[in-house]
Amino acid sequence: MKNKEHTRQVRDTVVKKFKAGFGYKKISQALNIPRSTVQAIILKWKEYQTTANLPRPGRHSKLSAHTRRRLIRDAAKRPMITLDELQRSTAEVGDSRISVVYCTNLAFMEEWQEESHFLKISIKSVV
Repeated sequence: MKNKEHTRQVRDTVVKKFKAGFGYKKISQALNIPRSTVQAIILKWKEYQTTANLPRPGRHSKLSAHTRRRLIRDAAKRPMITLDELQRSTAEVGDSRISVVYCTNLAFMEEWQEESHFLKISIKSVV
């Protein structure tokens, strides 16, 4: 289960109270949030001097989720669409050619695996 992410305003309030001399326990009771959360917010503030959410490590996706869904939808609507047409349609967004190829191949491989799974089931039921 994913825990609730606190707003920037709450995190700033925690830091203000800490600067005013309140302890972790008093801050957690006043704001009704767990002591460990207060501790994590303050430790993060001490290290980075900010209460903003910092970017996570790892490589960012070349295609946004919106663009990926649009590509798959376009390819499903028009099965005979060429790769060049798909790439031109995403050029306005600024995505690379390779990511378009990867996305379409991945989507159709997933679809093919599902179809082949159903095909195996239907062959077994016939035999």
